[in-house]
Formats: sequence, C-alpha cells, structure tokens
Amino acid sequence: MLVAIVDDDRLQAEELAWMVRSSPLLCRISSESSNHVSAVHASVGYSDALPVVGETGGDMSSDGVDVCCFDSLEAFERFCRDGERNVDIVFMDIRFGESAEAEGIAAVARLFPRGSATQVIYVTGYGDCHSKVYATQHVGFLMKPVVQKAVDEAVGEALRRRAESSERPVLVASGGDVRVVLPRNVMWAESHRRLLCIHTRYGDVETYLKLARFAEMLPDRFVHCHQSFLVNLDYVTAWNNDRFVLADGRAIPISQRRRAVAKAAVLAYARTVR
Repeated sequence: MLVAIVDDDRLQAEELAWMVRSSPLLCRISSESSNHVSAVHASVGYSDALPVVGETGGDMSSDGVDVCCFDSLEAFERFCRDGERNVDIVFMDIRFGESAEAEGIAAVARLFPRGSATQVIYVTGYGDCHSKVYATQHVGFLMKPVVQKAVDEAVGEALRRRAESSERPVLVASGGDVRVVLPRNVMWAESHRRLLCIHTRYGDVETYLKLARFAEMLPDRFVHCHQSFLVNLDYVTAWNNDRFVLADGRAIPISQRRRAVAKAAVLAYARTVR
C-alpha cells in the first residue's frame, strides 16, 4: 500500500508521515514487513529520489506500507502520470507557497475524479477552504496542526471506503460494447503492449487499458505479481517464489522484483498451519 503526503512544508510533512506510520490500522497491515518513508523533492524529480526507499527495504513495490512525501504538486503529478505504482491514500495540502489559490483541490480534480480508488484526505491551515473541497471526491479534511486521533480516524475511513469501492463492478469498453466485470469473477489478467486481456470464469474480455490502472480498481486479494500479470488469490491453489498455480493448472509468473509483494499478499490473505 502506498500513502502519499503532498505538502511543501517539509517539517509538517515529516510529522504527518510519522503519525501515518503510527496509525494502528496501517501498522496492522505492515505487521509482517517494514514501513518505508522517502522524501521526494521537486528540485531533483521523483525518479532520482526513489532509490532512497531502497536503502531501507528495496524498491517502491514493498510488501508493507510505504509513506512517500512530495514537496511539490509537480513532483507528485509526475509520479502519478508515470503509473508504475498507484497511490492508495493521499494527504493533500491545499495551498502551496505564497499562493492564495486552492492548488491542491485543483490537482485532486485532475488526478482523482469521482469513482477513483485513491482516497483523498485534505490537510490545511486555512479554514476558508472547507467548502471548496466538496467539488472533489475525498474522505477527510484535517486542520493543521494535525493530531494523531484525527489521522487515525481519517485513515480508518479511507481504508473502509477503499475496501467498499474495490468490490464494485468495473465497466470495461470491449469490442464496441461496455462489459460489466465483477471482481469476484476475474481469475487473472495479462497485458500485451496496450491490450489488456481479463480472464473471467465466463470468458475473456479484451480492452485497451493499462494493467496498473485495472489493478487499482480491484480488491486487495488481487496481486500484481509481474509487470504483465495480475492474479486473483481466490483461484490460486499453490505458489512458490516463481509462480502462482491456478485451479485449472495454469501457471502465472511472479517476477523477482515482485516476490516480496506476492509473498506478503498471500500471507495476509490466508491462514497458516504451523
């Protein structure tokens, strides 16, 4: 899971990151792994800053909860456009620098339209912005200075909304029609260049959609185990470091880069007999 904090005040961003990491619900998710925090600076660009995460636990595809701080909207928007990893929860400041404009609200409207799986929590020191945020989809509005209890409540609501949203049907444009795809019926999906093939219990659905974008709309039991493959753990009968085996005998590869993610997902999904 990736939590983003977008705030040009580095000290306040770091304090908020500490409170987010201390939130009991996120600590539970990370109980089998390490939390990672990286600072992303607009002056160098996010791609240069990401290796900071690797110093404490590998790449951005960790097996727990990553809390990543962005000190400019530009850096955050570049990260979102890259599409390598989806943001699950974002704490968004509203005003940046000396500007009186609600730049954070405008960014949320661009990046996370209504229906997006990303859960937005606004954080601001300006009470006059309270009414403006209702033009966008969000789950919380925190006033600075932020306190731990408020962060915990906002995180809890974000996780609840995220779980609720991920079970809803996904509408997919395919062959001139709009297909209704239920997450519970999806066994696995694979991408080849721009074409995505969704393999369901009732047949295949092909569409032009990025695999990462499709994964964003699905519940946590779906594992993006390879750059080109996504698997529903409901249909997995066996697994090892290199592959998942489905009920029909099909093998879905697990890339070396995503082994930790796959392992953590399985351990969180299933009970273990010791």
